[in-house]
Amino acid sequence: MSVITFWSNSKRATGQTMSAVAVACNMAIEHNYKLLLISTNYDDNSLEKCFGGSEKNKTLIKSIIKNPVVNLDSGIEGLYKLAYSGRMTPDSIQNYTKVVYKNRLEVLYGYKKVENKPTDEEYLKVREKYREIIQNASKFYDMIVIDLNKEIEDEVTKQILSLSDVIVVNVEQKIGMIDDFIALKHNEEILKKDNIILNIGRYDSFSKYTIKNISRYAGIRRDITAVPYNTLYFEAASEENVADLFLKIRKVDPTDRNANFTKTVNDAVEKIIYKIQELQMKM
Repeated sequence: MSVITFWSNSKRATGQTMSAVAVACNMAIEHNYKLLLISTNYDDNSLEKCFGGSEKNKTLIKSIIKNPVVNLDSGIEGLYKLAYSGRMTPDSIQNYTKVVYKNRLEVLYGYKKVENKPTDEEYLKVREKYREIIQNASKFYDMIVIDLNKEIEDEVTKQILSLSDVIVVNVEQKIGMIDDFIALKHNEEILKKDNIILNIGRYDSFSKYTIKNISRYAGIRRDITAVPYNTLYFEAASEENVADLFLKIRKVDPTDRNANFTKTVNDAVEKIIYKIQELQMKM
C-alpha cells in the first residue's frame, strides 16, 4: 500500500481537490490498483458533486436488517464511531464508502454539518480518528489518496503528512505561490524529505509559468506535475459525472481538444507512481 496526500498551505483556491480526484480516477482506470479517496475537509461537498451522494454498502444494509438497533450513520460519521468502539477493521471500511469504479475506486466523504447537532465538537472527535482510519485502510487498499485540509500547524494534519508516502503540494500557477512553496520547503521539516511533488492546479499551458520554467526557477528536476483546467472536467465536477467522463476521454484522438488534459493527468499519475517506486527501492 501507499498513501498519497494532496495538500496546500495556501488559503487561496489551488485546484487541490480537483487534482486529487483526477489523479485518483486516472490511477484507478489505467492501473491495476484498488484505491480509496478520502476527504478530511469539514462541511465540503466537492466530492459529492463529483461522484454523487454517499450510499450505504450492501454489507452494511444486511447488518442493519439483522440488527435493527445498529447506528444508521454512513460515511465518515459511521466509521469514526466504529473506530471509537474498537470495532474497526481494514475490511470494514468499505461498508462506509461510495463505490465509484467497482473493485477499483471508492470514496470516503468528509464530515458534514447537520442541523440540531453539536457538529463542530463532533468533527474534532472525527479528526482524532483519521490517522487510525488511514492506517487501517492501508491494509485493505493498494493506494490511499487523501484530500487533506490546510492547517500546517494542526497536529492531525502533521500526523497525516508524516505517514504519507508521497506529499503532493498544490499551488496556483503564480510566481508568488512558487516562492511560498520554496520557502515552505526550506522551513518545514516535514517538507524537507524527498517524497515531495509540486503540483500546479488549473494549469494553463499558455502561461509563461510553464512546468519547464517553474522547474528551472524552483530547482526541481522532475518532481513537478500539473492538472490543467478543462471545461468538460469542471462541468462534470458540478454534475456528479466525473466517473463517466474519465471513461469517455481516456482514449481520445490526439487532435481532440481534451487530449492535452488526458495526457497531462496521465503524466502526473506516472510521476507519482515512479516516485513511490523510487522511494520503495531506497528502503
